[in-house]
Amino acid sequence: MIKTIAKYLTLGMLMWGISLSPALSSQVDCSRPVDQSPLAKKVIYFEVGQSGLSKEAQKKIDDLFDVVDGHPSLKICAIGQADKQGDPEANKKLSLKRAQSAKNYLIKKGIAKKRIETVFRGEAYGSFSLWGTGDKADEDRRVEVIAYSE
Repeated sequence: MIKTIAKYLTLGMLMWGISLSPALSSQVDCSRPVDQSPLAKKVIYFEVGQSGLSKEAQKKIDDLFDVVDGHPSLKICAIGQADKQGDPEANKKLSLKRAQSAKNYLIKKGIAKKRIETVFRGEAYGSFSLWGTGDKADEDRRVEVIAYSE
């Protein structure tokens, strides 16, 4: 039901021309604060040290795909993060691998590579845990997949 509502809302926005870019070939810009007004945002979580997508993560990305499919002007940012456990340099690499996993999954589903940008933050920005351990550390191991229009 929610998926259907989101799809019709997106189509309605497209029909009325709300916040859609006329330039289909413009580059993705993840440096701007896209999370202030995303068209769709999904947060997917990972196990410690892992970058592969779980079935639950794939489902969330599938939901985002349902919103952006067929709308080539929409851009997507995949922002990878890690918790504070371990080496900070290794966490940078891990956060990039996580973002790339989300990007590769969307490409496999049919989204053009040029529409998706990956950004990695290493240890979590806006961290949920003080030391990178405990219950809240689970929320630091994430990728935020954001669809936006320019």
